[in-house]
This record gives sequence, C-alpha cells and structure tokens, in this order.
Amino acid sequence: MTAWLGVDLGGTWLRWGGETPGRLRLENPEPEAVIEALAARAEGRGVAISFAGWLSPDGRRVMQGPNLGWSDVPLVEMAAARGLRCHLENDLDARAWGEFLALGAPADESLVVLNAGSGFALGLVVEGRLVRGRRRRAGEIGHLVLGPPEKPCGCGDLGCVEAALGGAMAAPGSFDEALYRQRWLALAAPVAAPVITALDPHHVLGVGGVLENRPELFRDLERSIARLLPRRWFGDFRLQPSEGESLALLGVVDLARRAEGLQSDN
Repeated sequence: MTAWLGVDLGGTWLRWGGETPGRLRLENPEPEAVIEALAARAEGRGVAISFAGWLSPDGRRVMQGPNLGWSDVPLVEMAAARGLRCHLENDLDARAWGEFLALGAPADESLVVLNAGSGFALGLVVEGRLVRGRRRRAGEIGHLVLGPPEKPCGCGDLGCVEAALGGAMAAPGSFDEALYRQRWLALAAPVAAPVITALDPHHVLGVGGVLENRPELFRDLERSIARLLPRRWFGDFRLQPSEGESLALLGVVDLARRAEGLQSDN
C-alpha cells in the first residue's frame, strides 16, 4: 500500500501534514510548478490533495480552481508523468470526511458540514458514506440562483447566493454591521435548513472563517436555522463547532487509502 502525504492546496499556500508538517508560499501557481513543489516534499510518498475548486466526475482533473486561476488541468495525469502518485478531493469533501472520522461516531451516522468561508457550501456524509454527487457538485448550495440577480459570483454566473454569503465577496468590515449580519442570516438560514430537514443528520457542524471568527454570528445562525426546522422533530438542533481545518488532511489521506484499496480489490 502507498504511504500518503496529506496536502492542502489553496490559493496562496501549499500546506502538508505528516510527521513534519509545514507550508510553502506558492510564488508560481502554474500546475507544473506546483507538481514540482509536491514532488520535492513527497519523499517517495503519494500526495493526497485537498483542493479548493471543482473536479471532474472521475476526480482526476481540476475543472475550475479560481484561487489559482486553473481551468481543466489534468492534475493526476501530470503528477503521474512526474512519477508522483496523486489522489485528488474537493477541500470541503475532504474536510467533511475528516470531521466524521474525528467524531468517532458510529459508522452509520450522518453529518453535514456547513462552510461559511470565502464561499458558502456543504460537505455531506450520509449513513457513513461521503456524498460527492454525480458531477462531484453535491453540497454546492452557494450556487443556487437565489442571490442578488445583478451581482457576479466567482463561478462566472449572476445571482448565486454565494455572491451574497461568501466572505470573499463581502466588503471589509461588512460583518461588523448589524444590518449586514441580519441580511446574511435571512438568506443563509433558509438555504441551509431544507438540506438539514431532508437528511435529518446526527451532526451539523459550522466551519469557515466567517463563522469561526464570529462566535455571536455562529450562534445567531444556529437559532435562525432552528426557527425554520420542523419543531416537532428538530427541537434539539445544535450547530456544532469544528475541531479544526487540519481535519481536511486527515480526511483526504483516509480517502486516498480507501480509493487505493478499492483499486486493489478490482
């Protein structure tokens, strides 16, 4: 079995875990340069990458990586040509799986990770299985067309709720304003509540800088969602805090091992 190095590939930094965790500022974000940086730190291991962007349905290509300016990059094949084994996951999928593992919950439980950071999306584990969806777009509720119709989103469309809810789209100081927070909650809670109702999960976690840096907003969102859920069954609803973003590395390494095990079985 391959030894895997967990890697978080963001817009500015390349971070890795293992026995000697560290990070490297990405001075050159071109795919070839990133692969060389990965190969230099892999030391014979495979790299399990948690990537902030959208992947192809087979998980081998980066279809859109707005933080790096990537579009349709065959990252797994490029790494293989360099002699580097690579497993690729969306960062929120990796985070949701890592959170699920860290909870130590029974294998058949369900979890929803609500991420309010630079964007707005969900990570989903249903009855012990990570849900990626047919297009690997499961949980992309930030791109429901319910936002301001004239406001552009980072995905290139107009009217996505992420354009109103994502921290990357907010002007500096916006969340310090009471009216802005009220409007944010009035949109965020109705978008998240139907998914929670549909899945009836055991755990709902709130993650991302918008929430983790604002404890009051975190609890306001919990109350706003609770008011919308069916009262007869969801009276004990709680939005739980995370154990930390490093769990994405735990998740992506475990997913790489599982994928390799499936390939071996076949």
